[in-house]
Amino acid sequence: MSEEALIENPSNLIRETRTNFSIVNDTEALSNISKNLNELQRIVKEKLDRKSNELSQSESALEKNEARLDTLRRARTESGSGQLQGGSSEDVLEMARELESLERRLVELRQEVDRGLEQLIEKNADDGKVQELEESQTEDPEHRTNVLKIQLYRSLGVVLDADNNRALISKDGTLDVVPVGGDASAYFRTKYLWDRI
Repeated sequence: MSEEALIENPSNLIRETRTNFSIVNDTEALSNISKNLNELQRIVKEKLDRKSNELSQSESALEKNEARLDTLRRARTESGSGQLQGGSSEDVLEMARELESLERRLVELRQEVDRGLEQLIEKNADDGKVQELEESQTEDPEHRTNVLKIQLYRSLGVVLDADNNRALISKDGTLDVVPVGGDASAYFRTKYLWDRI
């Protein structure tokens, strides 16, 4: 059909325009993207939880070894001879090596947790773009208000992790995890969050 005929007949123009777009396919693609992002978020969260558990175990082992090392050092100082009796000197050296190994492992785990949190923040930013596309189709003023609030938080470096009731704050190259749930009043939580920003 010619352009002039389409301009003169608006109903044909609308029909022609609708056939050029596949809303169903676009909606399905957005839905698939959203599902994939949710799955990615779940996987990243599981990895972060595992690494956090490993980190806490390593920290507790490090604290125990530091306490043992301090005890041995005190015993050595109290003996006044400068040398420990029997195999205690070897124990101190072994514990020092073990402590050094644990410290290296702790640093590695912290780096892995930081990388995981950065991935989660990036994923949440991508997830936000998909949500913005879906939300642009709605005309609910309250919904738009919530979207603007979330965009404001993200522009300040804050990503809300609603599943875990916490906020991830990226500031000066560091990443803070701030709990936003609990028994505290809304005023206290808001003030605490703004103080961290």
